[in-house]
Amino acid sequence: MSTSITLRDVAVYHPEKAVNNRYYIDHFSRQGKEIDRLLEALGRENRFVADYQTETTLTMAIEASKNVLKKTGLTGEDLDMIVFVSATPEYLAPPNSVAIHHALNGKEESIVYDMNAACVGMIVAVEQISRNMLANPNMERALIVGSEQLHRYASKEDELTYASFGDGASAAILEKQHNTDRGFIDSVYKVNTESLEKIALPACGLSKLYDHKTDLYEKRVKWENVSNDNAFKTTVELIEKLLNRNQLTPSDIQAFCFSQLSRKNIYKVQEAFHEDVKKFPIVGTKYGYTGAASPFMAFEHAVNVGQVKKDDYVVFWSVGAGSTACAMLYKY
Repeated sequence: MSTSITLRDVAVYHPEKAVNNRYYIDHFSRQGKEIDRLLEALGRENRFVADYQTETTLTMAIEASKNVLKKTGLTGEDLDMIVFVSATPEYLAPPNSVAIHHALNGKEESIVYDMNAACVGMIVAVEQISRNMLANPNMERALIVGSEQLHRYASKEDELTYASFGDGASAAILEKQHNTDRGFIDSVYKVNTESLEKIALPACGLSKLYDHKTDLYEKRVKWENVSNDNAFKTTVELIEKLLNRNQLTPSDIQAFCFSQLSRKNIYKVQEAFHEDVKKFPIVGTKYGYTGAASPFMAFEHAVNVGQVKKDDYVVFWSVGAGSTACAMLYKY
């Protein structure tokens, strides 16, 4: 056994306000749109919406970070790295991670920075930081916190985004351990730029954000019709590649913690692998779609209900706008 980067624990934060499907069904009915089938396919029942007068992705990230420190009995002084992950950051500069470091009373020697890889961001961060920690003898623990307020930037005329998106955050502690086979194992990526111009935030681009000719709609999320079929087809291919080169099969995996964008497409992968549906935790019904944070919200649920225990194999997967997909293998 050798040195490994283990996933010590994960915690979640969500706003207090929960909004169920009825609000959105009525809202779009007044626009002459029927969204019942859309909500069923996406797997939506409730979603949490922040108080936008007082709550930001930064404040949510701080709360999620405090939650995971409380769970693990750690303090900010124990963290060698703090990374904030979001496609909807409160600030472009200074890095939001510096404010999180301040809120947690982190030590001066910490490495702090922000990362954005859209909806695959937190998986990319955990994968990249795991590899970084393996190469750095002076790094023992890292905090990665993903926080999104996608609902804030959705257009009230767009049923896919406004009725689907929720606000939430998840925080994970990575820890270096010796003489163990648990922890980060491997990852695979796939880039497909065919939808590059179909999803954007802000739709107008930052360069036009303050142009007086730019209307409010253009400052929100642009989400044109994007076929998820390709993305979820490559999901199977990515995971098969990941498992094959690590001499594992889908039956060896205890949980597949995926992006919660579409329940229907998660079930497509489940059917392709012929695995028990319980291995594919669904939390988008509770939280809505929370972007980069969503795979780790699914993982937190799987751990809390006892589905995932120590020494179990877990596969994480998501895809970010553009698009970039990543599948990651961990032994919890």
